[in-house]
Amino acid sequence: MSRGLRGRLPLAAAAAGLVFHLWAGFSFIKSSSPTYDEPVHLASGYSYLKTGRYALNIMDHPPFSEMLSALPLLFKGPDAFFTHPDYEAGRLYHYSDYFLYRNKFPAGELLDSARTFGFLVWTAGFSAVIFIFCLKLGSAPAGLYALAVYYFLPLFISNNALVTTDSAAALFYCAALLTGFLFALRAYGPEAAFPRRELAAAAVCAGLAMASKFSMFVVPPLVAGLWVLHMVFFSPRREGGRVFFHALLYCVLSLAVLALVYKGDLPLYFEGLNATIERLGQGRPSFSFGVRSMSGVWWYFPAAFLLKNPAALVLFLAAGLIAAFRSRGPALLWLVLPFLFYFGSAFTSRVQIGVRHLLPAMPLAAALAGLGLVFLLRRRRGALLALPAAAVSAFFVVSAHPHYLAYFSEAAGGGRNGWKYFTDSNLDWGQDLKSLGEKLAAEGAPPVVLSYFGVARPEYYGIKYLPLGTVTNVGGLDSVSHAGDLCASSRRLLAVSATNLQGTYYPDQDRFGWLLGREPYFSAGGSIFLYDLAGDADSIERTALLLERSGRPAEAACWRRPGTGQKQ
Repeated sequence: MSRGLRGRLPLAAAAAGLVFHLWAGFSFIKSSSPTYDEPVHLASGYSYLKTGRYALNIMDHPPFSEMLSALPLLFKGPDAFFTHPDYEAGRLYHYSDYFLYRNKFPAGELLDSARTFGFLVWTAGFSAVIFIFCLKLGSAPAGLYALAVYYFLPLFISNNALVTTDSAAALFYCAALLTGFLFALRAYGPEAAFPRRELAAAAVCAGLAMASKFSMFVVPPLVAGLWVLHMVFFSPRREGGRVFFHALLYCVLSLAVLALVYKGDLPLYFEGLNATIERLGQGRPSFSFGVRSMSGVWWYFPAAFLLKNPAALVLFLAAGLIAAFRSRGPALLWLVLPFLFYFGSAFTSRVQIGVRHLLPAMPLAAALAGLGLVFLLRRRRGALLALPAAAVSAFFVVSAHPHYLAYFSEAAGGGRNGWKYFTDSNLDWGQDLKSLGEKLAAEGAPPVVLSYFGVARPEYYGIKYLPLGTVTNVGGLDSVSHAGDLCASSRRLLAVSATNLQGTYYPDQDRFGWLLGREPYFSAGGSIFLYDLAGDADSIERTALLLERSGRPAEAACWRRPGTGQKQ
């Protein structure tokens, strides 16, 4: 590669990546119905901003990320419904559903305004952290390459565009590491300075991380431990008392920031933390590679990492790890160790519902990939390997447009095969009702028997449906019935969410096992499968039996005799 091309390539890659990232993120926002927890986070954050009282979701999540996401709603002024019985009784999902779908503003407008704001904030924040990390630990070209890698990661395109707490926790986790590193460079360098601004910044980032997600309580001790290691391996002097003082002051300031967010009520934070630890210790149903478990499998997150990220990232990350170990510099301490720490901690988790729980480690992976790309491109054979790998992975990422939540890498055969490996927030979080509604509308809006996993309202997207085995926290989604339309229709359409298809949350896990070998005639974003059962007597009968088991014998009778009833 010529020197001139090598000099222009990093900037061109980062610029192209940013353009793609913004286009992909806004397209994903536009195409997606609410995911499972978004209404809860949005309604909770708005209620905190309006009342100043932390009540709705405070035992599951700290308030900062939810409040930040809800900021755009303050300018709109939607109805808050604080006198509604569901709000007063603390029925979180019911109130959130009412807030989103019964407001004076359309549900899509409320949700997408918060999504757009969050997407821009997280994109800017991650870009700054990744670039500065690489600039300090490598070079500007490494930072630009790292940005290009980050911009093409579907995990960030999708999760940054959703109203959740995952992106905030990931950003402040990595920002706390970066500011902690900048503090260590000066505090334990030749001059042995006391950089107050860096210490304050590190404490603010740690406090906001803890105020965004309970799992971030590890940040202050982690950064303090890294300071000790930095002094041992990279400082010209050994001053244990000094680093102890820094660590103590840092932890106190971090708790002070957390206390500010909680308005002085730190016991409320620790009450929520304890409740979350107890809840997570109970486990949760999960599915991976045909295995269903309540306590998880050890290989869940490694497999999800490999299949839910472009293959090129894995290659560049491996090269970055080699480069970091060869250099034996601070990158080992501030990028590799925190990446392995967070990745390794996932092995102990009994809750395995999505690769998004690795999100805090991913910006570090992107930074290491940037270092790895520089390492590869300086070698002829490395360049011959890196450039085709980047092109192939970019092709698969673009091919997923706009359904980036359901993206699976070329190693998995793309998103069409994702349901075979994982369910839940890895690909099916309830986000594709809009796509299903558009398909049905194009065919004249025929009624459909719908087995949905999620909290969005199908009727909002023009779907006439008869619920069957709905998995939801919202009351009413499983009681809506367009039985009259079904009886009058000659079509027999069955739509099943991927999570339900694999029986993840059903006691009878093989409820839809008879569909596993059947090709749907339409896939809504890779997460909801639409089957036309006309002429398939066996499948029609199996569906009718499921309707009867769910307490709908009249509907089952209509289903068995297409077009014989009257529309009601």
